Amino acid sequence: MRNIGIRQLALALTVMTVLPLMAVLGWSVITTGRLDQQRVGEQFSVTTHTAAQELRQRIDAARQLIAAMAAGGVPGMNDPDCDARFAQLVHLRPIYNNMFVTDLSGRIVCSARPVLAADGQPASLGARPYFAAGMRATDPLVAGWLPGLANGRPILPVVMPVRDAQGRPVAMVGASIDLLAFVQGIRAELPADTGVTLWSPEGALVTHAGPLPPPDPKETAPHLQSQGLGAALAADAGSAIPILGLPAVQDLPERVMMLETVSFGEEALTIGISMDEARLFGPVRALMSSNFVLALWLAAGLVILSMAVMRMVLVRPLGRLSHYAKAMARGEAPRHIPDVSKVREISDLASTLDALFADLAERETQRNRAEEALQRALAGMERTVAARTAELADAHEAARLRARDLERGRNRERIAGRMTDLIQSCASVDEAMDVLARMMPSLSNGDRGRAFLHRPGQTALEPAALWGKPLLPGHSITEDDCWSLRLGHAHVSRAEGTMPVCRHLDGVPGRHLCVPLIAHGEILGMITLERDGVDDRTDWAEDEIAALDRVALSIANVKLRETLRGMTIRDPLTGLYNRRFADETLAREVAVARRDGRPLAAVMADIDHFKRFNDAHGHEAGDRVLRMTARVMADHFRRSDVVCRYGGEEFLILMPGATAADAAARADAFRRALAGTVEESGDAALGPVTISLGVAVFPDTVTDDGRLIAAADAALYAAKHAGRNRVMLDGQLAAESRPPTAELLMG
Repeated sequence: MRNIGIRQLALALTVMTVLPLMAVLGWSVITTGRLDQQRVGEQFSVTTHTAAQELRQRIDAARQLIAAMAAGGVPGMNDPDCDARFAQLVHLRPIYNNMFVTDLSGRIVCSARPVLAADGQPASLGARPYFAAGMRATDPLVAGWLPGLANGRPILPVVMPVRDAQGRPVAMVGASIDLLAFVQGIRAELPADTGVTLWSPEGALVTHAGPLPPPDPKETAPHLQSQGLGAALAADAGSAIPILGLPAVQDLPERVMMLETVSFGEEALTIGISMDEARLFGPVRALMSSNFVLALWLAAGLVILSMAVMRMVLVRPLGRLSHYAKAMARGEAPRHIPDVSKVREISDLASTLDALFADLAERETQRNRAEEALQRALAGMERTVAARTAELADAHEAARLRARDLERGRNRERIAGRMTDLIQSCASVDEAMDVLARMMPSLSNGDRGRAFLHRPGQTALEPAALWGKPLLPGHSITEDDCWSLRLGHAHVSRAEGTMPVCRHLDGVPGRHLCVPLIAHGEILGMITLERDGVDDRTDWAEDEIAALDRVALSIANVKLRETLRGMTIRDPLTGLYNRRFADETLAREVAVARRDGRPLAAVMADIDHFKRFNDAHGHEAGDRVLRMTARVMADHFRRSDVVCRYGGEEFLILMPGATAADAAARADAFRRALAGTVEESGDAALGPVTISLGVAVFPDTVTDDGRLIAAADAALYAAKHAGRNRVMLDGQLAAESRPPTAELLMG
């Protein structure tokens, strides 16, 4: 925009002013033309609708006439003047091709025009398709169109039976509407080049009147059906349909046609009125073109006139004013601008420039004096700014440290909340310790440390988790070794301080924070954080210790949930998982095996002759045997295997990922270890305990995972049947093996 001259600006303003006017004029011309075309099309549609209405009225008039004639009885069947009266009636009403009366057989006994057969006798209508239906009708029947017998012109028969006093038909009276006369009458009221055509519902040509030959029905029917005759029949309303490319009429591509269907009973006719498109829409289009050209000339004249006015009153005066201003700025012209225009605003601008240049010298002097004063003031301000800058730097550093502490506090609170949520979602204390080890470096701002926990049945605290590389050794500690456990709150130990150092930190350099994990009055464990002696940070803040207290409560909740779950899934006698847990685990492991395509082995085990232990030594001895068997199982199977007491002296071992060979080998190793173990019962030894085991593996030996336990159970009973104290694989079962006896089922 900086390089645009006044001439370009004037041209742009002119164009911007005239363009909207041109757009409005063009839009008005186009809209008016479209409205005129729409009006002409609507008039054309009204013409078609009027013709259709006239055909309906003629059909209704014929119905009324026939009904009146039938109600008056047989109109002179034996009267020799009957033909003359009908002929006079047809003459008065040219819309009828013929009027007639027939007997019951359909023979024409009276008609306005003679209808004779080939032998010269009166013709019969008995073979006409509408005759039988007409004799049964109670109201005037309008039949479908057909060629008339009198002169072969297309007609539309309207018939009704004449009945005697008892209501029996004795004759038929009828009138045939002349369809050719109808279309010729419609065309006579329209322009000379208008065509009027009637079609049957199938698209067959009925009759035509117009300056051109009628379309060929064989060529026209499919085209009319595809172009809209079917839609006109369905809607019973006219719609403008341009007919294109009919081979029978050469000018049809330049014509438009309006169709409307007239229905009468089960029959219908479609009337179409066609007109030359240029004649119909030519005047409107010519008017629209002339209006558009006139609008263009008007716009061009406005542009030329606007440019001339702009040049005279704006471009030349402003150009001269710009020339004088540049010369005065270079000192090449007197400090006076002559009158360059009679326009008030431009003249005022010239006077203002005169006053401006006169004031420039005075302003230059004042500016020089102000610059000198400013330099002196700046020197004093620089000294003040230097002092203030130092103060602001100190304040900024203090604010930065406070902001850092606040941000660390907020971050610590966020991490502590996240850690608490994760620990609360853990299924076991070991899983909670893994979460603690992963998130403590973020919570403790990089401090190293260890976590100690009370394990069930132990008095000392055992290492449970670590993060970083703590200097504190990972050995067990007692409650007396740590001051925090004695005091019940956090304790800071450092060699150079005045506070006592915990015994478990003897010889460990640096500063240490011990925080007891206490919940519900019970000491769960302890967390120890370490910092190097050269760390410039102060001791741990209260909010850091409070975050660790929240962790203690979360771990306590996890431990309580773990204890409660252990009570529901553990067998109280053996400490193994119970049958409920076995069923839950089986469903989960089967789904994993099916998804990952890895094997899943199931081992069913049953102590041999267990009933004899109870009978010989009592139920206490039987319980000892069960506990011993569970202890040997726990020692010989993997931690990933699920060992369960399935019921009584039966055990189930689920072995994810184990093949049939691995499962059988591990089960046999357990069998041998159990056979070599002797359990004492009071003063007497219980003797060797043997066990029978059945192994089934999905999908190695069992393809249906729903039968895995049943297959392992069947293998177990096969081992019992084979002599006990052995391992039997499901795949080793013979097809002819006999079922287990009652003695084997009892163990």
